[in-house]
Amino acid sequence: MLRSPQLSPPTAVHGAPAVMGDQELFSEVLKVQNKIFYLDLKQNGRGKYIKIAEKGKYRPKSSVVVPLSGLHSFIQLFDFYLNSDGAGPQPRDVVVESKVFNFSCGENDRGRYLRIFESGGGYPAGGSSLMVPAGWANANIRAFRDSFEKIANWLNQSGMPSTEMSAGLALSSQPDCVTLDVSKEGGPVLSVGSKHYFFDTRLNDRGRYLKIKEVSGNMKTLLVVPAHAVGKFQEAIQLAMMAQPRPDHPAEVGGQQQA
Repeated sequence: MLRSPQLSPPTAVHGAPAVMGDQELFSEVLKVQNKIFYLDLKQNGRGKYIKIAEKGKYRPKSSVVVPLSGLHSFIQLFDFYLNSDGAGPQPRDVVVESKVFNFSCGENDRGRYLRIFESGGGYPAGGSSLMVPAGWANANIRAFRDSFEKIANWLNQSGMPSTEMSAGLALSSQPDCVTLDVSKEGGPVLSVGSKHYFFDTRLNDRGRYLKIKEVSGNMKTLLVVPAHAVGKFQEAIQLAMMAQPRPDHPAEVGGQQQA
C-alpha cells in the first residue's frame, strides 16, 4: 500500500507479473509528491522495454516507452542530473534505436523538475513527456535512478543481462558533437548536437526512395529523395559546401533557417 507523500521520500512497491498482453517482468510504483509513476519492464515479440507512466493531479496521464538498449544511458543521465544545482545544466539527448529522448531541467511554482521528452518512434508528430519533481536534494531523481538500477540488477540475477549503453548518448556541452548510431530498423542515425537525422530506404509503387527524417526536440521534418536522384543529391551537397557561404538574412537569424 502506498503511503502519503507528505514530507516523505518516494516509496516503491513491487507488482506481480501480468499474464495478459505484453508480459510484465518487473514493476516499480513510485509515489512522488502529488504524482504516481509506474515503471514496468515488459517484453513482447519485438523485445524488452521499460514503460514509464505518470499520473498526477495537474497533468493528464502520460507515458514514455524506453527500449531496453537505453537502460544504461538513462542511468547515466539520471546520475548527471543528480549533481545539478539551480535550474540545472543544458538539455541532453539520447538516441535509442528509432527514438530520441530529451532531458531538461526547469522550475515552476511547484518547484524544480526534470522533464523527459520522447519523440520519434511511433509518434508521427510531437511526442510524449514526463515531469519528475526534483524534490529536496534531487531525492525524486535519485529514486528514478535507483529504480532503473533495480531493473538492471533484476535482469542480471535472472540470467538476462541488460544490453550495453547506447552510442547515441550526448552528455558533452559542445553543441556540434557528432555521433553515428544505428536505428532499430537498421538504418543510420546521425546526431549533431540536439538534432538527429534518421536515414531509411523505402519502396512504394513509384520505386525506391531515401527518406531522411530530422528530429529536434518536439519538431520533426521529413525529406524524400527518389533513389535515382540520390547521386545528384550528394553532388549538390558537395557543390553547396564548396561555395562561399552567404550570411543569414536578419529576419532568418534565430528562426528555422539557422542551424
